[in-house]
Amino acid sequence: MTIKLIATDMDGTFLDERGSFDRQRFERVLTELEEREIPFVVASGNGMGRLLRIFKGFEDRLTFVAENGSHIYQDGQTLYRNVMPVPLIREVMDYLQEGVRDCCFMLAHDEKIYMAQGAGQPFADDLAIEPAQMAAFLKRLTYLPDITAFPEQEVFYKMGLWVPENRVPQLVTSVNQAFFGKLNAVTSGYGSIDLMPAGIHKAWGLQRVMDPLGIDPSQVMAFGDNDNDIEMLDLARYSFAVDNASPAAKAAARFHIPHHSQGSVLTSIEHYLAKGDLSWQK
Repeated sequence: MTIKLIATDMDGTFLDERGSFDRQRFERVLTELEEREIPFVVASGNGMGRLLRIFKGFEDRLTFVAENGSHIYQDGQTLYRNVMPVPLIREVMDYLQEGVRDCCFMLAHDEKIYMAQGAGQPFADDLAIEPAQMAAFLKRLTYLPDITAFPEQEVFYKMGLWVPENRVPQLVTSVNQAFFGKLNAVTSGYGSIDLMPAGIHKAWGLQRVMDPLGIDPSQVMAFGDNDNDIEMLDLARYSFAVDNASPAAKAAARFHIPHHSQGSVLTSIEHYLAKGDLSWQK
């Protein structure tokens, strides 16, 4: 068993119930990975703004596959970033109609998140995120009286919805049926639904990192907890779902580990570094 790359999701997987992690422990693990020349890849639905705040002090030592694979960032620079086409944005708005408010439709770039006036506050319920990170998110919110009059001259990188979690399955299904071949709706948990151009997902982004390094999926260890991790878990030979993962993520993963609140991702990596195999999984 030879691992040449480790990738992990963030919320509900690597991060704890406060949206943080043990920095001293991670420093020890990351140092050993560096000594073995094993890249550590942060694979998240989050944008780089939040990810850089989370990993402040580590950012130059990591590779980021952000925004569900659509933004690849390394050594302080963007290597690839997908842009949302304006016609696709308008098609989604036409489909949602009044749902732009009811479903908390969000259209975002790095500086602003546009929403329709009258929509609620996304993630108003309890969310595993540090207060400073939530404050930075809320600062970006800009409510427009008419969301269809969004500034087309600005470049947008992300579309999403936020609804109560009991509405997520039906909404994901209906959007995917309506936009088959154009768009993929996928949940990342907490009522969040990301709207991604078809074919763009974490595995797609991760493959862009692997190819220049000559890394095969059989040499990859990956961790996830939700439906936006499924393609990545399918890709990696050594794929792990945390105990709190969605049924679909658990089905996609080859191995299961304890709840994310127990630091199980770092524990799994530590076991591998110590033993060099999966004997600890037995």
